Amino acid sequence: MKLFKHYIFLAMLVIFLILLFSSCKNQKDFSNNNNKIKTEKQVSTKKEEKLEPNEDKTEPNEDKTEPNEDKTEPNEDKTEPNEDLTFIAQQFQDICTKIGEKEKKDKFYWLKGEWYHDVMDSKQYHNVILLGNKAMKPLFLIIYKSPIAGLYEWICSKALTEISGFDFSNENNGAGWGNSKEFLEMFIDRVLEQKK
Repeated sequence: MKLFKHYIFLAMLVIFLILLFSSCKNQKDFSNNNNKIKTEKQVSTKKEEKLEPNEDKTEPNEDKTEPNEDKTEPNEDKTEPNEDLTFIAQQFQDICTKIGEKEKKDKFYWLKGEWYHDVMDSKQYHNVILLGNKAMKPLFLIIYKSPIAGLYEWICSKALTEISGFDFSNENNGAGWGNSKEFLEMFIDRVLEQKK
C-alpha cells in the first residue's frame, strides 16, 4: 500500500511539472504576442501621424494652453493596461525561467519548497506588487484567459490575493485555494459580494 501511494505521489508530481513547463511556455508565447501587438500599434500610430496634417497649424485661433495643462498634471495613472499586462507577463516569465533553471540543476528542488521562497522573495514579484491596483485587472485577465493552472497562473493568483487584500484562508474548509482556477472562483465571488 505504501508503494502504491508513493507511485501516485510521483505521478502527481510529474503531471504538475508538465503543467508547469507548459504554463511557462504558453505564457512566454503570450508575452511575445503582446510585444508584437504593441510594436504593430506603435508602427501604425507613427504612420498615421506622418500621413495626417498637423491640425494646430491649420487653425491659428486655437487656444494652445489646454494640451500644456494636461502635461503639467501629476502623472498618476497614464500607463495603458496593455503596458501593465506586458510588464507583468515579463516579470513573472522571468521568475518561471529562473525556477526552471534551478529545477534542472537540482532534481529535488520542488520537494524542498525552495520555489515558494524564490517566487515570494524575487525582485520581479515585488515589482508587480508595487504596481498596486493597476496590476489587478491585468492579473485577473491572465488568470481568466489561461486554459491551464500552472506555476505562472499560481504566481498571478498569489499577487492578486496580496494586492486585493482578500483573505481566502477560511475558504475550502480552511485549505484556501489550491490553484488559479479555484482562486478565480473565490475571487469573483468575493468581488460580487462586495458589490451587493
